[in-house]
Amino acid sequence: MKKVVLSLVLLATLVLAGCADISVAKNASFRGMPCDGNQSIGLLASRSGLYFLPTYPLWTEGGREVNFNETLSDLTAKAKANGMTQITTVVPQEESIWLPFTFVLWYKKATVSATVSR
Repeated sequence: MKKVVLSLVLLATLVLAGCADISVAKNASFRGMPCDGNQSIGLLASRSGLYFLPTYPLWTEGGREVNFNETLSDLTAKAKANGMTQITTVVPQEESIWLPFTFVLWYKKATVSATVSR
């Protein structure tokens, strides 16, 4: 009984923890880094969700897929909103974790970081 309750609590935590987030680097030395006389900043975009088998989304932020392309489009939109025109040093990371106690659920996360400048 304890295992069932613990499994349900863990599943609820994973379902409620998935989110999409875009943040600007807080490190002042990185944020004010000159790039050919232009200001450049670091952006990080992440997106996560819960999937039935590795391909069928059960819950994702905004109903969009958790993959590199969707996360990169979020980061590009944030860069344009900050008045940035160039995106360089793009570092993608995708992970998919099988939740063994459920047999059919996967937790996916995609993260993209980049340096953007005017």
